[in-house]
Amino acid sequence: MMRNRDQAADYLLANRRKQNVVDNIPEKLFTQSASEAYRIQDCLVDLLAAEYHSQACGYKLACTNQPVMALLGVDEPFSGRLMEHSTHESGRVLEASDFVHRIVEPEFILVMGQDVPPVATGHTAETILPYIRSVAPGIEIVDHRYSDFTAVGANALIADNAIHGACIMGNACDSWHTTDLSTHPVSLDVNGQECSRGDGGNVLGSPLIALSWLANHLQTRGRALKAGEIITTGTACDVFYARAKDRIRADFGTLGSVSLAFN
Repeated sequence: MMRNRDQAADYLLANRRKQNVVDNIPEKLFTQSASEAYRIQDCLVDLLAAEYHSQACGYKLACTNQPVMALLGVDEPFSGRLMEHSTHESGRVLEASDFVHRIVEPEFILVMGQDVPPVATGHTAETILPYIRSVAPGIEIVDHRYSDFTAVGANALIADNAIHGACIMGNACDSWHTTDLSTHPVSLDVNGQECSRGDGGNVLGSPLIALSWLANHLQTRGRALKAGEIITTGTACDVFYARAKDRIRADFGTLGSVSLAFN
C-alpha cells in the first residue's frame, strides 16, 4: 500500500508540473477512502516541499460553505496543507499560466498563537478561541487538474492537497476579539467592480467553528495545530474564476483588505 501511496503522489506531482488534465487518479493507485487519501496527501506535501525547497506553514479548509458541500456531494469539510512557497503577501502579482484554474475564494485567515492541546470531548468555537493570535484577510486560489472536479469524489481532491493552488494573506489584525466573525461582512471586487458579497456565517456558521472542526479532525490523525500556523477557513463569498489581467481585491471591512493580480 505504501508503494501505491508513493506512486499516487508521484502521479499527482507530475500532473502539477505538466498541468495534465485527467479524469481521475488511476484506480490502481488509489483506494477510495479518506484515510488513505490523507496519507497520499502527506506524501505529496513531502514531494512539494522537496520540489520547491519549501515547507508546510498551515492548513487550508475546503467545503466549509454549504453550496460548495452540495456541489461536491459531501457532508463535512476536508483539509490540505498550506506551503511557504505558495503563500504570498497582499499585492502579489501571479502568472496566470502557472495555474490550470484560478478559482478565487475570499477567506478569513486565522493565525495560531499557541499549540492546541487534544480535548477528549472535542474543541468548540469557544474552546478554540484562546489559541488564536490574530485574524487576517485572505484569498485562496484553488487550482485542479481534473476534467470535472465535481465528479471525482472528495477523496481524490483530498489526495491532491485539497486542490490548493496559492494563498494571499493581508496584514494580520491582533485587535479582533470584539469582532463577531460569524456576521462580519466580506466583499470581492474584480477589476474595480463588486462581484460577490458574503460574511463569516457562510463558513460553517463561523470561521471559529471551522477552526474547531480542523482541530478535532487533526486530533483523529494524531496531529495538532501549532503556534504560528495559518489556517484559511473556506470561502465566505461566491467564488470567482479569474483570468489573466484580472485585478482582485477582497474587502474585510475593519479587518482590512487583501489583493492580487494575474499577469
